[in-house]
Amino acid sequence: MCRSWYQPMAIVPAILGCLALTSAHPHPDSPGDIATHETLSWTESSLSWVNRQTCRWLSDCETSRSNVEESYYRTLHSDQQTPLSQVQPHDVPLDSTKFWTSGLEEPEKWSKEEHLSRKIPQYVYDYTPYVHLFSGEQFWPCDIAEHLVHTSPYANYTLIRSMENDRTLENLDELNQYGRFAYLKSEDNVEERPDWLGGSSNIPRSPEDVYDESHDRLLKNPPLKPGRVPGRKRWNEFSRNGPEDHSKPSNRLQERGGHSSAPAVLIVVPKEDGVVDAFWFYFYSYNLGNKVFNIRFGNHVGDWEHSMVRFRNGTPEAVYISEHGAGEAYAYHAVEKYGKRPVIYSATGTHAIYATPGLHPYVLPWGLLHDQTDKGPLWDPTLNHHAYVYNYTSRHLKSSAQTPHAPVSWFNFRGHWGDKMYPMSDKRQYRFWGQYHYVSGPIGPRFKNLGRKKVCQRMQAQCVIRHWLGEGGDDGEKKLPGSETGDEVLE
Repeated sequence: MCRSWYQPMAIVPAILGCLALTSAHPHPDSPGDIATHETLSWTESSLSWVNRQTCRWLSDCETSRSNVEESYYRTLHSDQQTPLSQVQPHDVPLDSTKFWTSGLEEPEKWSKEEHLSRKIPQYVYDYTPYVHLFSGEQFWPCDIAEHLVHTSPYANYTLIRSMENDRTLENLDELNQYGRFAYLKSEDNVEERPDWLGGSSNIPRSPEDVYDESHDRLLKNPPLKPGRVPGRKRWNEFSRNGPEDHSKPSNRLQERGGHSSAPAVLIVVPKEDGVVDAFWFYFYSYNLGNKVFNIRFGNHVGDWEHSMVRFRNGTPEAVYISEHGAGEAYAYHAVEKYGKRPVIYSATGTHAIYATPGLHPYVLPWGLLHDQTDKGPLWDPTLNHHAYVYNYTSRHLKSSAQTPHAPVSWFNFRGHWGDKMYPMSDKRQYRFWGQYHYVSGPIGPRFKNLGRKKVCQRMQAQCVIRHWLGEGGDDGEKKLPGSETGDEVLE
């Protein structure tokens, strides 16, 4: 009997050990590094001797507070729960309606060669991935222009007043004088779930009742059999010979829909040997972290996710999708498609992208930590987007011929697109075994290794292109919620 009682009890230390190991080697700017001094401050400020000791020795900080202490902190830090827009209202409200046409380019003065260099190839649109959002999603795609209206520029918890009322997508890089210390802080208490944070007005439109069959005919591949498809191959560089697509799509028709009011961002990167990488970036104003033992970790304001389709001489070879600071790479023929366009799935809350619907466990055993995807609203990014061309050798971004007046300054912003990790004195924050309830917002698309030679984002020795659909990742170990904010910075 003693043995049977001890066996289940041993599970908890094992899980905590996994948590500790994933936190043992923090990345640069990871929550663990950023918050060390804040944790020490919290340890000394707690009213409870027990909490002080458990925080100091077990890293269990504020997961359980007494009612008296909770009341005390609610009073002491009540100003942190008041929307900043009420405490320090803008003298002149920001108007985002012209943010996306505030670029400084004059396309009428472009030469013919310049115009051609900025033109997005049609094949990029022909093979743009569709995105199935989760049917029960609470935080939908958002517009970074709208996000900018509801956030204020800060550095080290201090408002940058010089740009409080004068920030746009065309001058955001002026914050770079503060380096990575700059960030965009929500003007509202995020736990009150203001409307702009959820983006419910941006849910993709349902398919229309009447459609032009010549334009709206979408064909879906039959599901692949489980297991690996023979012929797995490693593509470490710009390989010349990708596998042919032998799949035969069925003739099932679907009506066209998928328009979202939140624009996606397309960045096309021409490279050597006929290679063109088409990056699609998806922005959400809020990331809802997952739960472990009913404790939620990894919430943050602002969330950038991306997919990439690699072409060679206009033919799609591979698809990359981002997941929790890592990702997965697939041969084009392996992924699900509607017609010839890949289909990918955005997980509820975290918006990590997967190639299949269902549950996706990561990091911890027994599926304790997992993402979930399904065939929710279908998002077609081609219907509302802003397109750019990027020279990865000069690190210079230019607006495309398709959207010539799109601004570029926002792309060069080096700070974080959401709140800095809340200090331990904030009643919304807690820490457990090195993981935090709220972590810092992400950095932007510029730092997603757009100049990569391999399909995978990370510069590891091998990049395995999968020729099957199933579990497992090829771009490094998945991380606990929030630890992806310390991604290696690659330009």
